[in-house]
Amino acid sequence: MINFESFLAAKGQFVKVSFQTEKKPAAAHKGNTLQKFTTGVFRAGINFANLGSVKDAIANGERGAVQPLPWGEWQQFPYVIKHKESFYLRLYPAKGAKVETTYLVNGQEVSKADFDGYLTPSDAKSPDKFECFTVKCENVIALCDDVTHQEILEAI
Repeated sequence: MINFESFLAAKGQFVKVSFQTEKKPAAAHKGNTLQKFTTGVFRAGINFANLGSVKDAIANGERGAVQPLPWGEWQQFPYVIKHKESFYLRLYPAKGAKVETTYLVNGQEVSKADFDGYLTPSDAKSPDKFECFTVKCENVIALCDDVTHQEILEAI
């Protein structure tokens, strides 16, 4: 279920989100369909510039000041970004939250290692750490389903 109003009311709160991602295979695997389905608890409604880790990094000289969005524009700050007629939700990973991802190649479930074997090396590489990420609205399967007390405890 897509509960967009609850999402827009989540000011720094934990929300449960499920989304799918289509990946482009490497040239050697052209013609294969690669999909990821992810469900997890994330935070929403946060101003990136107010994150403690960002403030600390600026204070320690590890990064510069927060800049405007590198692409797109805020449709509804700090929740929704619009870019080229598409809309994206901005989400923040929660520290201890359980995130479940299912990997499919041509509709068949495979391990992450097998899935990564269909990608280019740069696409298979996961970032070590990221402060936030975006999900294209059309890829959202469920938004703001009930989050259990246990899921919140695991996220903090």
